[in-house]
Amino acid sequence: MAVTAPSTPDTAPQIKVDDKAVTAGLGAQAYLARLEVLHDEAAETAHLSNLLSRTPMAAGAIGLAGLLTIALSLRSMPSPPLALWAAWMVIAVGITARIYGRAIASPFDRDNLKGFARDLSAILMFTGTIWGSGVTSALPPDASIAVSIFYVAGTSAAVAAALRARDVSFCFLVPAMVVGALCALIRSLDGILAADILGGGVVAAAAAVLIERYTSFGFTGRRQH
Repeated sequence: MAVTAPSTPDTAPQIKVDDKAVTAGLGAQAYLARLEVLHDEAAETAHLSNLLSRTPMAAGAIGLAGLLTIALSLRSMPSPPLALWAAWMVIAVGITARIYGRAIASPFDRDNLKGFARDLSAILMFTGTIWGSGVTSALPPDASIAVSIFYVAGTSAAVAAALRARDVSFCFLVPAMVVGALCALIRSLDGILAADILGGGVVAAAAAVLIERYTSFGFTGRRQH
């Protein structure tokens, strides 16, 4: 059916509007919009699946760094605080393994993956807080500035390299950096050490951004710029 627009002697010639053509055009637009939504959902699912697959590497990096810290501090740190810190780290890595084991059962279920990402972000915030507290409870009292900086920034960079997702990596990095700086300030009233730890954390954050930009894809499936 065609609809004819009314005309007067002063108006342009009559224009016929084909209802079928309009309907077909709207249908094509809706189809393309739906394709774009499906594409973004598929890209997000792939991103979250990759995050799931990289989580054991991040947990392994944290666990290995914890073992190296204990080996470094075992002879010079009092046993109770070091043991308590180690116990909290074991709990954190154990919870990470638990949520990973639950999510890996449905590795392509988008809702399941989104729940996993939320849980992982929460446990990384907890882990980062415990890791930052290790500046006073795990590192030797005579640890050098370089060791303290590497303890926070090096481990954060390793987590970022494993996960390749800056938003999730920051959940570990930010509390580790802030709590580590506060602990350094409380322990020795050394503002320089605290500032150095914060500076190292900023460098690690920049590394996390670059790692994600050059090794992974965003939700739209295009390489991020």
